[in-house]
Amino acid sequence: MNTPRLNMMQSTLPNTSPTNVKNLEYRTVSKAAVTCVVFAIMSLLAFVFPVFVILPLLAICFGIAALVSFKRFPDEFTGVTITKIAMTASAICLVSAVSMHAYVYATEVPEGYRRISFYELKPDKRTQTAFSEKAAEIDGEKVFLKGYVRPGLKKNRLKKFILVGDFGSCCFGGNPEIADVVAVSIKNDDDYVNYGYRVRKIGGEFKLHQRPKSVREKDLPYVLYEIEADHIK
Repeated sequence: MNTPRLNMMQSTLPNTSPTNVKNLEYRTVSKAAVTCVVFAIMSLLAFVFPVFVILPLLAICFGIAALVSFKRFPDEFTGVTITKIAMTASAICLVSAVSMHAYVYATEVPEGYRRISFYELKPDKRTQTAFSEKAAEIDGEKVFLKGYVRPGLKKNRLKKFILVGDFGSCCFGGNPEIADVVAVSIKNDDDYVNYGYRVRKIGGEFKLHQRPKSVREKDLPYVLYEIEADHIK
């Protein structure tokens, strides 16, 4: 008497054949794929700071690792589509950021100025001089130097400030050596800078003070190098 009802109940149960059970198996998201996506999003920083062009490279590397995992274990991992999208975006970001920074580097130095770096201003430890040979060579020349404004008591509308080569000396309480900083004084009356984390591009006449010059900074009272700036960006 109950046979028709039993058959009806059985017909409403899900199909649990081996094939369908396999299709319903859980697949985990590849950790390499997740890392690839994270680095792909962070790759936008490559347009702001040249050093961060490493981020899209890392995204591509983790993407390749994820694709290898997908190929070896197709039934265990998921996320192929998002990984390919993240890798493509990272590749576009890498090419675009490198091209942009290369163009900026090639065109940022004004005509008549000579590019220098903080590395070139470091003295040779084998000599007895406190300044570098490069500093003596460019004394009196117009130079172009990039760096960060070191915070002092005053933060806004600065006409005079200390320029340093890295964040450690600029923003996080570093104590730079006398040859690691450049005093900047702005010549043009209408120009000034505000303290911030952005890189500054300074052009002007470089001066070497073989007898250190007082700048009246609390923890950095003297400097060897100075730029009378007429180009500020």
